[in-house]
Amino acid sequence: MTAFSIRLSGVLLAAALAGPMTAHAQTAPLPSGSFVPTQLAPPAAPTASHLAVARELVVASGLPRAFGGVVPDLTSKMSANLGQTRPELTNDLKATLDQLQPEFATYSGDLIDFGARVYASVLNEQECKDGLTFFKSAAGKKFVDSQPAIFANMGPAMNDWSKAVSARMFERVRAEMKKKGHEL
Repeated sequence: MTAFSIRLSGVLLAAALAGPMTAHAQTAPLPSGSFVPTQLAPPAAPTASHLAVARELVVASGLPRAFGGVVPDLTSKMSANLGQTRPELTNDLKATLDQLQPEFATYSGDLIDFGARVYASVLNEQECKDGLTFFKSAAGKKFVDSQPAIFANMGPAMNDWSKAVSARMFERVRAEMKKKGHEL
């Protein structure tokens, strides 16, 4: 998975998780000055069974694959950065990173647990079960398995689209500003 597809996965995950809350979610007002939108106010604690099914949903949906490369990428960046600033430590640093790799690999589990809490805060237990049923179906499995190919193909297309939209937007702004007597 490329760095772009990891970022894209993260963006898509964030967009999916930032969607509107379901009607059953609590939206108690927050104290004045809070930076957290009211729709993200924490709901009542989910039951153990709700969290368990939400965790299964996170795994079945393929989300762990989307952020599976984050820890190795961070390890690589740490090695590169420390290697540049402290080249005399290269051999010991490599040995230390290799030694700590099993521990670092467990860090991805934190994201699975976090994702489960987010899912459980947005979807009720039955909705989690329904989603899990889909992802366990043949169509759901194919959907998850196709994600790397979809992201690989969407990345370049999204870059091209973004450039084209930016150019069109600028041309429209230029035309409107010209009507007001301004040249851009």
